[in-house]
Amino acid sequence: MKKWTAGTVLVLSALSLAPAVHATGWGVGGFGGVSIPIVQEDAERGYVAGVHVRFSLAGILGVEPNFTYFRDGDWTFKNQGELIYDGKGSKVSAFGVNAILGGAGPVTGFRFFPFVGAKIYNLKKIGLDSESQIGWNAGLGLEIGFGKIGIEARAAGELMKMKDKGSRKWAHVTGGLNYYFGAL
Repeated sequence: MKKWTAGTVLVLSALSLAPAVHATGWGVGGFGGVSIPIVQEDAERGYVAGVHVRFSLAGILGVEPNFTYFRDGDWTFKNQGELIYDGKGSKVSAFGVNAILGGAGPVTGFRFFPFVGAKIYNLKKIGLDSESQIGWNAGLGLEIGFGKIGIEARAAGELMKMKDKGSRKWAHVTGGLNYYFGAL
């Protein structure tokens, strides 16, 4: 019953935002790029890809639900030149929501936008139990808009808390394409 109530409240809240979203625009996009593990000896540079939906709520504020998948590169551990371990990198999927300052609707020209958000990360790694943990991300993006089409580049930091203690950190550098519906 609680799930139905929460779902109904979520749907009604989204519908109540429809006039504001229609007036300012919304869009969908995809992105891909490089994932760089930070302070992780058991990971190498890998790749990141994902999709997002953008809603501009009040001109200057945007909301961006998103799904991200990234994989660390395979790694080796050597001691004095001797191979000790040859390992596979982590696979991470994350669902989250970002708040975007500077709007999220269609743009013509250049727009810089800082963003911050929360995600639920699911990490899978050989030798490490799968973990679903909450984490945070923040960064800066640049979008070049041509009416309903936007080309963007982003730099973001990702932080996932571990169950016991410590955390996993990544830097992501991505490029992407957005398509906007609604007002221009």
